[in-house]
Amino acid sequence: MQKHYRQLNKLRSYKWRAGCLLAGCLFFHLAASAGEIAGWRHDGTGRFPAARPTTRWDDKANVIWKTATPEWSNASPVISGNRIFICAEPDILLCLDKTTGKILWQSSNSYQDITPADQHEELSEKMAQAAKVQKELNGISNKQRQLRQELKKTPEDAGLQQELAALQEQESEISKQLEPLEYYRLPSAHKANGYSSSTPVTDGINVYVYFGTGVAAAYDFDGNRLWARIIEKPQANWGHSASPALAGGHFIIHVRDVHALDPATGATVWTAKSSPRWGAMVTTEIDAQPVIITANGEIIHAADGKILAEGLHSLDYCAPMVHDGIVYFIENGGKAFRFPALADGTEQPEELWQTEPPKERYYASPLYHEGLIYCIQQKGVYNILDAQTGSVLKSAKIDSLKRTVYPSVTLAGSLIFIAAEGSQVLFLEPGVEMREVAAFGFEHFRTTPVFEGDRTYVRTLEAMYCIGQP
Repeated sequence: MQKHYRQLNKLRSYKWRAGCLLAGCLFFHLAASAGEIAGWRHDGTGRFPAARPTTRWDDKANVIWKTATPEWSNASPVISGNRIFICAEPDILLCLDKTTGKILWQSSNSYQDITPADQHEELSEKMAQAAKVQKELNGISNKQRQLRQELKKTPEDAGLQQELAALQEQESEISKQLEPLEYYRLPSAHKANGYSSSTPVTDGINVYVYFGTGVAAAYDFDGNRLWARIIEKPQANWGHSASPALAGGHFIIHVRDVHALDPATGATVWTAKSSPRWGAMVTTEIDAQPVIITANGEIIHAADGKILAEGLHSLDYCAPMVHDGIVYFIENGGKAFRFPALADGTEQPEELWQTEPPKERYYASPLYHEGLIYCIQQKGVYNILDAQTGSVLKSAKIDSLKRTVYPSVTLAGSLIFIAAEGSQVLFLEPGVEMREVAAFGFEHFRTTPVFEGDRTYVRTLEAMYCIGQP
């Protein structure tokens, strides 16, 4: 399998190597003038305190502009200057004009797109072979699942046991056929997750993206692809959603392991061992040194990939949250840690508290605001914690949230924004009283909006919206 990776990467590299050299010079020349880094939840905190959003989204009256998209996506919008970057299934990056909503450019990043033209025929043949083997494996897996269900009812059935053992042996043999085709195989993904759930990130000069197909790519703001390559493919059958980051001069991606790439060329600078999570990384500093904190509970030095701490806590779906030198992990219980004074690994984070908010899936990442932590479960149970002690001050089901809560809790001006899949939107006042300011329906979306001035930018399954008072 590694042989195929090396061969095709070598064949593909000539197409963009010269461009990479030029891009590298431009990247470092322009780095000092680069704009603010923006990505998932804009700066990763989900806080927009200067915003003045309208609290009524109407599909007509309050729509400044609406732009239909070629396909759906769970990636949130990213704003830089007058540009908005969004994704579309399965591997499309789009750039829109923030003022008008016009699509300035869009580019797909399929295996064919990033492979030299003279290799397309071989690529298509190998992809067809990989798909055929994968389909056969999927069928065997489904049969095994059915047999296990039957064995729960009749665990002593020798015939079922033998049939299951035979299928397992068959699966093992067929899996060997897939190994040399791994490069050409499209990873599995759930229909609600897809391949474009990772939010892009930008430094104000270029924009960087990772898709659940395994492809990472970089573009300038005019839509010129600087580089693209397969980094690592997700193995989870549900797909990938952890958004990438920029830190320590590197483009950082968490798939199975954590990979730091040279933003100018896409070359791997370092790789740190980890475990896959759906939750995003967050970036911060310890002793003026940039670090990343994974949902897997590692603190990693962004410059060189050194793991400074690990095993702090595990988050399956949401992201850690950082405020004032403290990192909070809220899911599977909850923990808070104060950062050490030095970022050299000689000191470990200090555990401040553990807590037990009601356990469920937290797809939405939490929000810190004025000493309180706001978090919400997938089924709409809203929890408010004391950030100093971890005490659960409030836990209540929001009855109007009938479907799964995916968007992260967000500070929109002076209000708390919460939403659920299937168009349910809420604005609440901060505090344990849970006073509702507005509740209304909107077009179906799973993303987290961006609030800027008196405008709200929300990516639905069908379109990109700019909401505000005309």
